[in-house]
Amino acid sequence: MAVQFACNAPKPVTYDLGRPKCPRCGSVLLIAEESAFNLRGRIRHAWSCDDCAHEFVTSIILWPR
Repeated sequence: MAVQFACNAPKPVTYDLGRPKCPRCGSVLLIAEESAFNLRGRIRHAWSCDDCAHEFVTSIILWPR
């Protein structure tokens, strides 16, 4: 049985799904090492890259003050 495609794309479509990338090597990170919420409306995520061991922090604002 042969595989048939409904349409031919010039190249595969890839999505990063909003995941952060390592600022050092560019690898896509899947899960934060640690997450913390504070009452001022911020979530802080601590990340560690599995490929190069670089560690960094991101912060998300949930609601404006």
